[in-house]
Amino acid sequence: MTNAALLTLAGLCLGIALSGFLAVLLRNGRLPERLSLGLVYVAFMGMIALPVVRAFAEAALTLYMPLLLVLLLALPPALYRFILARTGKAPSARIPWRDLALPLAGGVVCLGYWGLPSQDRDIMLISGALPAGFWPAALALSTFGLIMVWLIASFAYLIASLRRLTAYRAEIRQFFSDADQRDLRWIDLVILVLVLIWAAGAFALAEDNLARSRIFAEELYLVLIAVGLLVLNIFAPTEPPDPQMEGPAPDTKYARSALTRDHAAKLADRIEAVMRQDAPYLDPGLSLQDLSRRVGALPNLVSQTLNQEIGATFYDYVAHWRIEAAKPRIAKGEASVLTVALDVGFNSRSAFYKAFKRETGMTPKDYRNAQKSAA
Repeated sequence: MTNAALLTLAGLCLGIALSGFLAVLLRNGRLPERLSLGLVYVAFMGMIALPVVRAFAEAALTLYMPLLLVLLLALPPALYRFILARTGKAPSARIPWRDLALPLAGGVVCLGYWGLPSQDRDIMLISGALPAGFWPAALALSTFGLIMVWLIASFAYLIASLRRLTAYRAEIRQFFSDADQRDLRWIDLVILVLVLIWAAGAFALAEDNLARSRIFAEELYLVLIAVGLLVLNIFAPTEPPDPQMEGPAPDTKYARSALTRDHAAKLADRIEAVMRQDAPYLDPGLSLQDLSRRVGALPNLVSQTLNQEIGATFYDYVAHWRIEAAKPRIAKGEASVLTVALDVGFNSRSAFYKAFKRETGMTPKDYRNAQKSAA
């Protein structure tokens, strides 16, 4: 790719990042979430701008590269804190030291580079050599150490993010009948893009040391970053944390609950009666609070009854009723699967297929054929 084409791609990516960053600044929402997401955009913009700085501000390149190190070190904790805020676990205003340690250490190293004579910076950051003296050697060793720690910390933040997303997806099945529309699967794609960027970076580092040719060029990084930014721009503004998710999840041990076994059995009968007579499951947006109001009981008691007495999460319980309502229509085959799915309360064909297969062990088509054979 020519230099002009690379700069064009970098400019397009910067435009995508800047539009997302401005949207974060102008939108309403929780401050911790906005700050974390804004820092993610800034880190991406820092990576994107490197070819632009190299082409149009070469004199500032040795000042810019140490700053880029700080942005890279800040990206994993920023994304993790955004995930915490988006999944209802709003981080406190006070940032823990574990999330500040790497960016602060990077800031110290950055200041150290800025304090070097410009000739020494050129030798270290442009030529890749090590000038004489204690401070250049200390900075080179510190930079190497920070990169190694960053790789380990990035993996730790990755695991923590995936664990939080897994817990969140289990929690929303206790609250919402449309959990498949709220599960934040798009964050998985952003994480995958970051993993690919890190993997490509590690491979490029190995190439620099072990080979003369380069397989991964700068345009690969820009394309990966562009994908991540587009996903953020499309999905991040659309799914604010739901206020109903505040507080402890209802699938805890219910240690302080006053619900007795006899009361739970009676409440289970009331829930069954409401579902049979009023068919609230036909509402695609039915929530635990909605069902609780219809039953006349507190949401935590309804949730406890579903989990302990009936043996199902709220999402699975409502899906069961929807599938039961869909079975006769699927067997008749008079309407399309999508029409039936929407009529009984599902928001998508894919969610209906998953629930139907879980309930019956068959796809809708196989179920229809089985019913015809039985008849």
